[in-house]
Amino acid sequence: MTRPQRGGTPTPRRGISLVEILVAIVMITVAVGGLVGSAAAVATEMGGGVRQTVAAAVAQARLDSLTSLSCNQLAGGAATGSSTTRGVRESWTVTDGRNVKTIAVQINILRRSNPLLYTMVIPCRD
Repeated sequence: MTRPQRGGTPTPRRGISLVEILVAIVMITVAVGGLVGSAAAVATEMGGGVRQTVAAAVAQARLDSLTSLSCNQLAGGAATGSSTTRGVRESWTVTDGRNVKTIAVQINILRRSNPLLYTMVIPCRD
C-alpha cells in the first residue's frame, strides 16, 4: 500500500500487514504446542523411570531376603509367594537345581503391560 506525498507521488508504507501478523501468530502457536507436547512426553517418561527404579529396589530387597536363607529353608515355605510393596506387585518362585536354587522375582508395575523379571542363581552348600 502507498500513501501520497505532498508532491503527489506515492511512497511505500512502512510497517507490518495484518497477514504477516497472522502468519507470525500461527507459527508461534505451532511452536508452543510442540514444546508443550514434548514437555508432557518427558514428564511421562521420567515418571516411568521412577516406577522402574522402585520396582528394581523392591526386587533387590526380595532377592536379598531370600538369599539370606539357607537352601533347606528355601525349599520350605519361601519357595513361592507374592506381596505388594510401595504400589508394586511382586511374586517370586524358588526352583531346585543340582546344588543350586534359582530365584525368580516377577514385578508388575502400574501402567506397564509387560512385567519385569529378575532372576538369581545361588549355590547350595548345606
